[in-house]
Amino acid sequence: MGTRIRAAVLDLDGTLVDTPNAIATITARILDEMGRPATEAEIRGLVGKPLDRNFAQLLRVPPEHEDVAHAIGRYRELFGKHVRQQGRALLYPGVAEGLARLRERGLLLAIATSKVYEAAVKTVAATGIAELFDVIAGHDSVTRGKPEPDMAVYAAGKLGVPVAECVGVGDGVGDMEMGRAAGMVNIGVTYGVATEAELRAAGANVIAHSFTEVVELLPAGIAVEEKA
Repeated sequence: MGTRIRAAVLDLDGTLVDTPNAIATITARILDEMGRPATEAEIRGLVGKPLDRNFAQLLRVPPEHEDVAHAIGRYRELFGKHVRQQGRALLYPGVAEGLARLRERGLLLAIATSKVYEAAVKTVAATGIAELFDVIAGHDSVTRGKPEPDMAVYAAGKLGVPVAECVGVGDGVGDMEMGRAAGMVNIGVTYGVATEAELRAAGANVIAHSFTEVVELLPAGIAVEEKA
C-alpha cells in the first residue's frame, strides 16, 4: 500500500479484551430486570456501540430518558464487577505479548473505544496493559463517536502522528467505517463481533484471524500489505 506505519489505533472490546459475550449477557439481564426483554440478535447487533444509544434503542425511549440512565448505571455496576473478577484473563490470546512486541518495534499505540473514557481506563488497568498505551480515547473524548472519524483523528493528534501513518485495528463495522473515514489503513479482526464479509464491506483493507496475525502485519516503518 505504500504507507509508512508509525502508530496503531486499536479498538478495545472484541479486539483486545474478550468481552462481547459478557456485554450481551449483562445487557440482557438488565433488560429482563426492567421488564423489557430483547432478543439475543437485537442485543448482539449493538455490541460495541455507545451504551446510551443502545439502551435507548432497546428500551424504545429517548437517550435522555430516566430508564436509560438507570440501565447504564446498572450496567456499569455489573460490567465493572465482571472486569475486576476476570482481570488479565479477559485478554485475547497473544494480546499482552503482542502489544509489548509492537512497542519494542517503536510503534505508538492508542485505544479508540465506544466506552466512555473512565470505563476504558478501568478496563485497561484491570487487564494489566495500561502502560503499553500512549493514548486512550473514549466515546466522550470527542464530539462524534464511531463510525465518524473524530476519535481516530483525535488519537492520531494526541500521538503526534499523521492519520495516514496510523493503522486502525478493530472487530466492528464501526471501527472500519471510522478508520476509512479518517484515511487510515484498516485491519479487521474476525474473532470479535463482525464477520469477515462485514468487515471488508465496511472498509477493512486487511483481515487478521488472531491478534498474533495483527502483530505480524505491523513491522515498524513498513507498509501494511493487503492479504486474504
